[in-house]
Amino acid sequence: MRGHFRTLFGPGSGRHWATALAVLLASGLLGCEAKLRLQDVAKARTEAIRRTDQFQAGIIAGKLLVVVASHGVIVKSTDRGLTWVRQELAGWPSLIDITQCPNGDVIALAFEGQIWTAPASADKWTLHKIDSKETPQALTCDPHGRLWVVGSYSSIVNSADGGKTWTTQSLDQDLFLTSIQFLDDKNAIATGEFGTVAKTHDGGTSWQSQNAIPEEFYPADTWFQNLSVGWAVGLRGRVMQTVDGGTTWTLQSTPTLAPLFRLNSVDGVPYAVGGDGVIMRFEGGAWQLVPYDSPFHLYLRVLLPIGDELLIAGGSGALRVLPRAAPVKALADVAR
Repeated sequence: MRGHFRTLFGPGSGRHWATALAVLLASGLLGCEAKLRLQDVAKARTEAIRRTDQFQAGIIAGKLLVVVASHGVIVKSTDRGLTWVRQELAGWPSLIDITQCPNGDVIALAFEGQIWTAPASADKWTLHKIDSKETPQALTCDPHGRLWVVGSYSSIVNSADGGKTWTTQSLDQDLFLTSIQFLDDKNAIATGEFGTVAKTHDGGTSWQSQNAIPEEFYPADTWFQNLSVGWAVGLRGRVMQTVDGGTTWTLQSTPTLAPLFRLNSVDGVPYAVGGDGVIMRFEGGAWQLVPYDSPFHLYLRVLLPIGDELLIAGGSGALRVLPRAAPVKALADVAR
């Protein structure tokens, strides 16, 4: 064995390897393998959903599903997620949120301090820069069609003209606001780092700090069912609930330690998604895992109800349509 090892790797072994390489090339083995790999790469570049996609947020715009990802990726579907069309915005902006305004316009938020606007068809996108030095985190559109963006240094900026001009407000605290939700045309709530809660009762003209969520809870997302009842999700599977409009909060038991990133409502029932492919729903007064076939072991940041199904999406090209309840095979699974 030792003699054989020296023959291959000892003095003069270069000649042996050169001879072997020549034989392989002559036989076409290496050429075939390289050709196959190039074909695989070319095929991957034509697919609408790719493993490099890091999906961050999504919306239902009428019959249109729109999901955004980092590197300027936007995918949309008009057939309930069975097939997808891919778009890539110029400059590869890191898209982190998306919303739709009452007039039908679709708005995407980029980490670089940009919004991208499109008509309801989401086919042509226009760039507008946010007039703020702060780093944006979340976006919404109020019932009057004004855009609202929250971010670093407790900033709350808004635009009444589709992103052409901006008005800046702040709670004057060195912290990140991570979510904002309008409950009606007058009432809205923003939450963020150190358990920060801020409210407006005059449509955003002024904002008042409220009692903080206990233990400096850092909400990745917050969702209110109405003016009184709401939830906030964060690290280690933690969920906080309020039933008095955010005056007090209670830690709820959950069946996971995975970080939770996004809340949404499915027919009024709160759902949460997060790390390790976790999906939960609040049912019978308790959080329960939602099982599904061939679960992802990647983060999830998107959960949208489409009829009697759910669209979920997240890291490394994870995007799937699955039934709401029974753990059976997904009807569409494009994260191959």
